[in-house]
Amino acid sequence: MMIIKPEWVSHADRTQDARKKNPCIYSIHVHPDGQRLATGSLDGTVKIWNTKPILERDAQRDPNCHKLLCTMTMHNGAVLCVRWSSGEGRYLASSSDNDNVIIIWERDRNATTGSVFGSSDVNHESWRPIKYLRGHESDVQDLAWSKDNKYLASCGVDGFVIVWNGATFDQVTKIDQHSDFVKGVTWDPAGKFLASQSDDKMVKVFRTSDWGLETDLISPFINAPGTTLFRRLSWSPDGAHVAAANAVNGIQCIAAIINRDDWNADVSLVGHQLPIEVTSYNPKMFYVQRDQESEKSLATICALGSQDRSISIWVTQFNRPVCVAADIFDNNVYDIAWTPDGKSLFACSQDGTVACVLLDKELNDVAPDDVVYKELIKYGYGRKNTQLPETPSQLELEEDFAIVSKAATSKRLAELMTGNTSIETLSAPTGKNSNSNDASNGSGSGSGNVADVTMTDAQLATSSSTSDSTPQASTVMAEQKVTILKNGKRRIQPMMLSANSSTTSVSSTASQTAPLTSNVRSHSRSDVSYDNPTIPSSGVGTTATGNKRKKDDSNENEVEGGSSRLARSRPEWLDSAVVPPVVQKSQVKMGVPKVKSILSSKLNPREPTVVVECHNAPSLQDPSVHVRTKVVVSKQGVVLWKDFLPSAAVLMTGNHLYTAVACEDGSLVVYSAKGRRLLPPIILESIAVILQCSAQWLICLTATGLLYTWDVVNMKSSLDAISIAPILQVAKLVEGTTHRTPSIKDVRIQKNGIPIVITSLQQAFVYHLDMRVWVRISDAWYIISEFWGSGLQPSSTAAGSHKPTENPLGWLSSRMTLNGNGVDPTTRLILDIANTDESTTAVITISHIETQLAVAALLNSPNEYSDWMMYYARKLSQENAQDKIQELCKWLMGPPYAASEFAKWEPTIMDTLTKKDILKQILPVLAQNRQLQRIVTEIKSYI
Repeated sequence: MMIIKPEWVSHADRTQDARKKNPCIYSIHVHPDGQRLATGSLDGTVKIWNTKPILERDAQRDPNCHKLLCTMTMHNGAVLCVRWSSGEGRYLASSSDNDNVIIIWERDRNATTGSVFGSSDVNHESWRPIKYLRGHESDVQDLAWSKDNKYLASCGVDGFVIVWNGATFDQVTKIDQHSDFVKGVTWDPAGKFLASQSDDKMVKVFRTSDWGLETDLISPFINAPGTTLFRRLSWSPDGAHVAAANAVNGIQCIAAIINRDDWNADVSLVGHQLPIEVTSYNPKMFYVQRDQESEKSLATICALGSQDRSISIWVTQFNRPVCVAADIFDNNVYDIAWTPDGKSLFACSQDGTVACVLLDKELNDVAPDDVVYKELIKYGYGRKNTQLPETPSQLELEEDFAIVSKAATSKRLAELMTGNTSIETLSAPTGKNSNSNDASNGSGSGSGNVADVTMTDAQLATSSSTSDSTPQASTVMAEQKVTILKNGKRRIQPMMLSANSSTTSVSSTASQTAPLTSNVRSHSRSDVSYDNPTIPSSGVGTTATGNKRKKDDSNENEVEGGSSRLARSRPEWLDSAVVPPVVQKSQVKMGVPKVKSILSSKLNPREPTVVVECHNAPSLQDPSVHVRTKVVVSKQGVVLWKDFLPSAAVLMTGNHLYTAVACEDGSLVVYSAKGRRLLPPIILESIAVILQCSAQWLICLTATGLLYTWDVVNMKSSLDAISIAPILQVAKLVEGTTHRTPSIKDVRIQKNGIPIVITSLQQAFVYHLDMRVWVRISDAWYIISEFWGSGLQPSSTAAGSHKPTENPLGWLSSRMTLNGNGVDPTTRLILDIANTDESTTAVITISHIETQLAVAALLNSPNEYSDWMMYYARKLSQENAQDKIQELCKWLMGPPYAASEFAKWEPTIMDTLTKKDILKQILPVLAQNRQLQRIVTEIKSYI
């Protein structure tokens, strides 16, 4: 062994008095090529030295061999740590105690040599700062590069451990687990853990898979003094042990050796008189012989630096240090660095000097690198995507999931073989025909209607010519069969077209407008509406006055987003019925229904022979004015009951519980199943434009855009004149002017009294009864979601059952198609984002599922909620979203996990689903990702 102390390795200014003390050197590190040595000092500089003059006597005497290669002066405080990156040593990281910044240096090979400003030093190499890493709030005490340079870890007096990306130098995570100054960090060479040591007298080990806490060790450090400036710990090259500084055993100052297998510190390195500041494992492993009779075996070597001014070197095969260099410094030893070949080490001290210990003769039997590699393989080195099961519970959950998956697959195959394609086979909506089916079969307890609206002359002429060329009887549209696969994708089954198929498809629009054409040709009493006419395919047109302030230079008559003036301030067919003055002053103006001579509708799908009719009779003095209406309910042509109304009926709806008729004068009359008036006429502020019913619920939308819902059976109001202006995007329209807004495509009411409104922009809204606000439950923003338009429905439901009251999410999914007249303008935006960011699809998919879960709970659909929860668990597991998974499991688990500070934890969802039962169902799904097994095992142990 030989000890060398080169006096010229110093941060003292050579131009100053030689008797002045050298600035303290806090850190030292050797370049991976072994030719450079970096030091950081109290003077705020980083210096790079040539190791050749230190290790070779001839080079020291050679005047052409430069000793000081570079001096860097970018820090504003003392440099506490310097560390070269692993491998090629491309980067040098340095940290300071004043500017709280980490500087990443890279060599500039194009720069020429030059002098250092304000100093006599000459730079023979140029190193330039390429990154400033700011994240710490105080002194940055220690740095460590991972073995593969994937990460750079830093720790500081602020108590944080920050992990930086080794390529981009972005912040990966900020760990806040210590309660005091953190003074040392080290990486597991196998890449699985990161260890840190703090003044809180703890060593903590964190997993690199999720940056969660693996373990913490307290016992060796309970009585440790708090006088050390650093607590620099080190991980052995084989990954088996961690050497921690500043530990105690009784009254002895020791270094604690932590065993990776059980995280116990059973071994102590005893010998130093004062606390240990730094530990450093040799990067190489060696073959050593315990005695002359034994064979050589692999061993690791660890060096310790203490406040007693000495350095000790330990070999794992011996219980005593093989070398002790005592009193080689005049003050504390702060840092130790081994050369890449493992045969020499450098140490720096508070006295501002550097020492080199040469161990060529003592350490001559170096183990090959592949031997070290084999040792690391035991701990998963190189298997980045492999996660081993840690508990029997993990294997049990995986087995449970396999059994459930196999059973589901077998059931699906059996259904396919028997021709039963379950609910996943559905009919693709095609224009108005599919809307008509939805309207007539949507609730099962009655459906509403909106009478035909008046069209412009140009539209009528077009309809007339089209109707003449194509018979209405030939407009039956073929439905495609769309099968939804389990991954959410759709498969369309081709259908053979008949000879007149092309004619059918072309004339579909004409068939819808044929009745209107006949109205124009003969102004007779043929304006009859039979069998529940639905909302027009273009929706009920609306206009609205905006809430957005106008720009000073904007034209108040311009439509926002366009330059053409609005031809009319309301839809063309607004003058169909007599419009009250309140409509003209309203923020929202909707197209009103046309007055028909006869309205007819079936009250109950189960009894198609029960029909309600409204006959609007003209006045004898003025035939153009309707003065009375007769309401007749008949069964198989036999009149059951009838009534007369003083105003023309424009809308009607009903079911087996009641019948409702809306009149031109804004009144609404409600009858019992036997024709008894349940209450006096309801007087609305304007004429009704949409009237729907479901069970005991009646919903009405008026021409001023106000929505009402009533519980007819219990005579209670749920919603009272709630404006639909927010869902018409009035917040985006300039105030003081009238604009065309999205039309209303459909209005429904759920069995719990919540209304659903669909606009022409393929957006669906519901009114949240508890929060008293409109919420958007579906829009084209989720078009890139893996589950967009999949029509998911509970597996227990019959095939083709898309009823809004029973399976609202499935019904909405089938309605939210993008082939309509209007599409949400945000669709193009999300597609552009998805093209530039690959992670967008996964993020939007998770957001989509979360929205679906909230909507299922809001619309009281427990079966769909259960299905979406399983999809949610599967997606979270695939994306390894550990924070969301923990939050979800704690919410389902309840006390003591669920926070109850502000809200009481409810054990059920929608009073039907038990949260803990749901948790039991999703745990096997979550367990498919073994990185989640700790979370899953912990939760499972409490169920």
